[in-house]
Amino acid sequence: MDIKRRHFIKAITAAPIAGSLIGYKIAAADIAGVSPEKAFGFSDNKVPMNAANLCPMPTAINKSIDSFSDDLDFDMSGQNRSRIMAIKEVARNGLGKQLNISADDIAITRNTSEANNIVVQGISLQAGDEILLWDQNHPSNDVSWSVRAKRSNCIIKHINVPVNTQDIDKVVDLFLEKITDKTKVISFTHISNITGFRLPAQEICQAIKAKHGQVHIHVDGAQTWGLMDVDLDAMGCDTFSGSSHKWYMGPREIGLLVVRQESINRIWPGIVSIGWGNAAETNAKGARKFEAFGQRNDAALAALSETVNFHTSITPSGVERRAIKIADYLRQSLIDIDVEFVSSHHSNFTSNVIILKAPQENRRQLLDNVLKDGGVILAGTGGLRLSPHIYNTVDHVDRAVRAINKSRKLLG
Repeated sequence: MDIKRRHFIKAITAAPIAGSLIGYKIAAADIAGVSPEKAFGFSDNKVPMNAANLCPMPTAINKSIDSFSDDLDFDMSGQNRSRIMAIKEVARNGLGKQLNISADDIAITRNTSEANNIVVQGISLQAGDEILLWDQNHPSNDVSWSVRAKRSNCIIKHINVPVNTQDIDKVVDLFLEKITDKTKVISFTHISNITGFRLPAQEICQAIKAKHGQVHIHVDGAQTWGLMDVDLDAMGCDTFSGSSHKWYMGPREIGLLVVRQESINRIWPGIVSIGWGNAAETNAKGARKFEAFGQRNDAALAALSETVNFHTSITPSGVERRAIKIADYLRQSLIDIDVEFVSSHHSNFTSNVIILKAPQENRRQLLDNVLKDGGVILAGTGGLRLSPHIYNTVDHVDRAVRAINKSRKLLG
């Protein structure tokens, strides 16, 4: 065997191990330092501030995907594939600890939309049953229910929560007042992607369960998982969804569906393939029955463990503190230039999704101007949306705010 071939094999076989032992630690150390953006590979003139849609991955995690992919391409034996897939279970256990639930309650899906739709299409409903939705839900947690209601002759009801609300108890009461004897499901997005309003999810779930224990509660955590220190056992919802590619800063096309043990048999799977078993009764343990999709991106699934380690190193509470700190600085900086908000200013309901009022017809130009003048990438969802995360710095915020102020006439 020549030297070049030996070096190639050594690099391929060692890469996943090196990533597991070193990669996430380097990324976590960079985040803890004075320049958190160094853990990521984005350009200084194309700074992402759109975590509500898509986050960059730490460079070390991106490299781990490549390493696992190279490893699989080099050795596709059943033994090697099983070894790499076993790393997914390590990730599942870590996720369970972070979310304070059993690992057996976790299905690893492809994104929040898929996780939401497993619940929407899989839960048992009959004609006349009522489904209660927040009117700020994401389409995958709103329109999907309308399609299901049409199929099963169910009734959809919506809850309106005014953005200027200041009292948590009043928000909880708005949910309780809508529940009837026919209400079977309540489904809401924890943080709205169109206003940034953060619902008091724990208070809502606990109040509903205290009075209406049989109502199924689904929480769409697309804007929560990876941003907030989520304790699902304390929250008390029956199902919860999220996406790795958003605030969790992990591999793309990886999602999360949590189904608590008592609800697993009440929801039918949307897809049955490899991983289910060979009979109508599944041999998959717990919520794993909801991830029997057949072939997946094994490298991305294995690299999820790197992301879990990354968050464990920083700690979910540490991520939340850092993220809130930069969002508070951004919010105050925008208040200082006297622009009009869609999002609430009340601390009970604020989040890292901060939206300014902007006419639909001006949003594209605003986005282009902020990118050109500030080098920062925003979004036009609900207005002019800024959603900073732990990789954003004071300098990024200052640049974005200066650019917005320069184009403030476009805000209307």
